[in-house]
Amino acid sequence: MLEQIEKYFKNELSLSERKDFENQLATDSELAENTAFYLNANMAAKTLANEKRKAEFEVLRKELVNRPVRKIKPLSWAIGIAASILLVVGFWWINQTPKLNTEEFANTYIQEHFENLPVKMDANADSLQIGLRLFNEQKLKEAQRVFEAILHRKNNDSEATKYAGITALRLAEYDKAIIYFRALSKQTNLFSNPGKFYEAITLMKQQPANRKEVEKLLKEVIDNNLEGKNEAEKISK
Repeated sequence: MLEQIEKYFKNELSLSERKDFENQLATDSELAENTAFYLNANMAAKTLANEKRKAEFEVLRKELVNRPVRKIKPLSWAIGIAASILLVVGFWWINQTPKLNTEEFANTYIQEHFENLPVKMDANADSLQIGLRLFNEQKLKEAQRVFEAILHRKNNDSEATKYAGITALRLAEYDKAIIYFRALSKQTNLFSNPGKFYEAITLMKQQPANRKEVEKLLKEVIDNNLEGKNEAEKISK
């Protein structure tokens, strides 16, 4: 009988069983007495449990009251709080400050420096000047053929090598551009040599960019005071 009573109060009976139990409870005095006993026993158990928890809490409270309190100097406390706030703000600022995107930097540099190339105003233009004029007219393929024709005749022509690399870069022929810029950087007889910096710009355009190689090239440009040092320092910060 007690098992049935417990199932009733734990909602473990079906709807029909609950209805039968309630109907029987109204007419069966023994069931009513056992149900009352069950409820009283549960209430007593809960009371004992609450009293036990109260006693345990009281013991804990006394321990906390009797524990020696560590005094904190107001100034030290304020300094500690201020330092913590500054640390959090500094960490947030570092993570919120946007880092310069290498591809974005490359796009800006190309737009500012490789849209038009310097041309000599001379009626008797040589092949190099013809190539530059074609480049500035956005006839990049024709300009590329002119620069490569010059290199076919004289493969160590630094100007033709540089402009052939720039033209390949503008045409998104990055592998070819890198070949030209590496060849340019190996020419040690030049007063100013942008080969390594231009190679870094080209690598920035390749996706995915080889960041380690870009960083290595920029470091070489900065350490050796090569052409492009100022721009390399900007992107390396």
